[in-house]
Amino acid sequence: DTFGFPLDLTREIVAEHAIEINEEEFKRFMDEQRERARAARAALGDMGWEGDVVSTLPGKTEFVGYEQMECDATITGIVVDNQLVDAVSEGEKAIIVLDRTPFYAESGGQCGDMGVIISGKCMFKVLDCKKSANGHFMHIGEMVSGMMSVDETVRACIAVHRRRAVMRNHTACHLLQQALREVLGNHVHQAGSMVDNEICRFDFSHFSAMTPKELDRVEYLVNDMILSALDVNVSTMSLDEAKEMGAMALFGEKYGDVVRVCNAGGRSIELCGGTHVDNTSKIGLFKILKESSVAAGVRRIEAVTGRGVLRLIDDTNAMLSDVATTLKVGSHGEIPAKVSTVVSELKAKDKEIERLNQKIADLQVDGLFDNAQEVGPVRVIYAVFTGTKPDALRAMADKIKSNAPRMVAILGTIQDGKATLAAACGPEAVANGVHAGKLMKEVTALVGGSGGGKPDTAMGGASEIFKLDEAFVQIPSIIEKMIQKK
Repeated sequence: DTFGFPLDLTREIVAEHAIEINEEEFKRFMDEQRERARAARAALGDMGWEGDVVSTLPGKTEFVGYEQMECDATITGIVVDNQLVDAVSEGEKAIIVLDRTPFYAESGGQCGDMGVIISGKCMFKVLDCKKSANGHFMHIGEMVSGMMSVDETVRACIAVHRRRAVMRNHTACHLLQQALREVLGNHVHQAGSMVDNEICRFDFSHFSAMTPKELDRVEYLVNDMILSALDVNVSTMSLDEAKEMGAMALFGEKYGDVVRVCNAGGRSIELCGGTHVDNTSKIGLFKILKESSVAAGVRRIEAVTGRGVLRLIDDTNAMLSDVATTLKVGSHGEIPAKVSTVVSELKAKDKEIERLNQKIADLQVDGLFDNAQEVGPVRVIYAVFTGTKPDALRAMADKIKSNAPRMVAILGTIQDGKATLAAACGPEAVANGVHAGKLMKEVTALVGGSGGGKPDTAMGGASEIFKLDEAFVQIPSIIEKMIQKK
């Protein structure tokens, strides 16, 4: 069962194709299949042309995948390079149409099956399965070895482990909708879904983001239904009978006179054409990953089940181990206390850095005062520093306002190719008509930036730092004009 196929078939494939089975190889194999499936879906686009090509084929494909994971079948059509052909050879990408198949075709939010079609030593690897408008199941993939021809009898086998994971996620989607209605209200209806072997994604109508408490409650209810081991019965009946049972349908979806109803212990009853586990206990566990907005009035929940939950636990434990190693603690349980200690230490260091920045600012400002330029009744200083943080600029500006009533200053710092500017005016400078906000606005306009502020304090930014020296030279004349307008 390692490859997801029945054990006897796995032995046959191993013997005929020399496939070495081990955990590492299997992981690489599945990663490759997922990537190829994504590439195939992207390349095939909206599938309109496939439908046109296979529309001339007689009959429809009989789907036996509800009960069978493999079956004998006859090839009724082969498409290569958008053309119906008689055969497909090794290395060619193709679409194979069968008269009957266990492969589920992508529909109703459930992904298509993957697997193999074999005949003797010949193998066609199925990366995806879709259904044409006239009922032909199109097995999309690549001829791995040998050759296959139209009218040939083959064995179609789905990847069982992958299908089971998809079934777990699909049934969990039904339980999720029921839990959401119980927690949020009966206004909740499905607005879309996507289930594959890795994720259960469910879109639903709701008017606001869910609270952590609501998410916890929904997750608890789904797991409670799983652990209650509810039998899941899937049956066909008339649409009227399904409505009488209270079966939920997808809003806006058109249904025929005969429908499939998925009933999970009477707790969740929905119309559905997908594949499901026969008992909720087979889902294993359910864990919500995130809840987000899709559109106005539509929310989305993404979750994992079964082995997906185990992988999530393993990943979380690995992350916690890395954190424990970085923090130099012996166990995961020691992490919260250590983090609290580190946060306290960082806050203390931030305060010390702030104190040192203020001291540096004081020293730098004292040096600037010695070179102040007289402009009428005020004194003007300007300078640009490299590597000084914006907070230090603000501290310097505050010192200037407090200690030099006649002073006007514009200070700048350059970091990551951009400049941050701070302007300060003492109370006497403001009284003489100098406005820090207006001054900043004029200066930043000269250097490809913007800024503004109050009469005594202003901030701004500049992108054309190579123009700073030229702009600063004009500061005295700008201030002189302000004084003259008073």
